[in-house]
Amino acid sequence: MTLPATVPLKNGGVGVIRSAEPRDASEWIANANEVGGERVHLMSERFTRTATEIESQFRDANPKAELWLVAVVEGAVVGGGNFLRGKWAKNAHTASLGVSVRRAFRGLGLGEAIMRAGIEWAQGLGIRKLTLGVFATNGPALALYQKLGFVEEGRLRGEVLLQGVPVDEILMARWL
Repeated sequence: MTLPATVPLKNGGVGVIRSAEPRDASEWIANANEVGGERVHLMSERFTRTATEIESQFRDANPKAELWLVAVVEGAVVGGGNFLRGKWAKNAHTASLGVSVRRAFRGLGLGEAIMRAGIEWAQGLGIRKLTLGVFATNGPALALYQKLGFVEEGRLRGEVLLQGVPVDEILMARWL
């Protein structure tokens, strides 16, 4: 997938997946805060970094070590993803990832497009393994990751409390 990529959405609309740019920082934070504010999908409920810090992160990103993506619909950032290569010689063959999409735009194909772009990036760099963590209660995300070839490698029992209830964090990976 060459970026930017146009993505036909399941609702008939069109989205774009592209590399995050410094101008996206405020919308990136708003997206993370909206998804985190649901309190059921992300470990963080509130983003603590400033727009200036995120602008620098996007501007100074090393393309061989990190990929920051945004999903844009009608000019607005409605999702994002990050793929971070292991920083040590012993784990530089791996990358961890995170994806979030605003509730109103889930199920349209944006999350899958972000994942596919990240997988392609990793393969292009010779990364051999992608890893992620997902809450056991997030059925749609689990289904997407399984569809893309991720398998469960471990489970942290009761790792998170969602509305006071212990929930497992499932550790998944895909060998490339």
